[in-house]
Amino acid sequence: MLTCYIRNIFKSIIVLLFFLFLFSCKKNERQQTIERVVKEWVGKTVVFPESLKCKIMGQDTLSHGLFQKPYKILLYVDSMGCTSCKLRMPEWKKIIQETDSIAPDQVGFLVFFYPRSIKELDYMLMRDQFDYPVFVDEHNEIDKKNQFPKEMSFQCFLLDENNKVLVVGNPSINPQIWELYKQKILGKKMVNKASPNTLIEISQSEMEISGLELEKVFVATFRLTNKGNIPLIIKDIKSSCGCTLPQWDKSPIKSGDETQIRVEIKPDEIGYFHKTVDVYCNVEEQVLQLSIKGNVK
Repeated sequence: MLTCYIRNIFKSIIVLLFFLFLFSCKKNERQQTIERVVKEWVGKTVVFPESLKCKIMGQDTLSHGLFQKPYKILLYVDSMGCTSCKLRMPEWKKIIQETDSIAPDQVGFLVFFYPRSIKELDYMLMRDQFDYPVFVDEHNEIDKKNQFPKEMSFQCFLLDENNKVLVVGNPSINPQIWELYKQKILGKKMVNKASPNTLIEISQSEMEISGLELEKVFVATFRLTNKGNIPLIIKDIKSSCGCTLPQWDKSPIKSGDETQIRVEIKPDEIGYFHKTVDVYCNVEEQVLQLSIKGNVK
């Protein structure tokens, strides 16, 4: 009996070590990918097409000297996958408003779309009331000239006045990247303001929801318990798609207390549904990923 018990404990330890090894490998692979992209792109000059259509919410307009700003933020959105996941217009509206506040007239936003459908793009811009100029690249000329990274999180760049890349990464996805952008624009050195880390327990990090229906709202609730000795601080939460809306308690969570992250889901496509939510908080990993799956009818 004791021998069997010890054998089961030993098997459990082996399984735990195996999963920790896999996690470590994935983390190292991700870090290597980031380092490779940064090394390849920082200092590189982006080449722009000579003439492209510029519009605001479906109406033709001029570029208003966006290319002459001291800094430019270039966002490239291709036609692959879920368009609404890549647009993230509410997040970009916040970024543009903050930029205009902290660095007025210093940054031009160059938003380039290679759309599957111009009508679909116009509808989404109108729906989100995104009243900033965008460039419609029907023949994907800018990507052909530059060969951008294929991953969405690397298809955004901070450029200087000569169109050289200063920072690579999408600040609408990762708030830490947005801090890097601001530091470059404002000429400030990086300051480590990280909060002391705590430990958390997640009741369920991956949730499968049955009975998903097109355009119908569902709610997924994730429960986190602070198992550390200091307060848990959730700094921000980013969803992978505009069809998922996270809500959470902005106040610090005391040691031993539980908090909930509610994610409203409104599927916009029929078929397999898989979206993620990244939680930025004061734990060792810095980012916790929650996952929602299901089939939309």
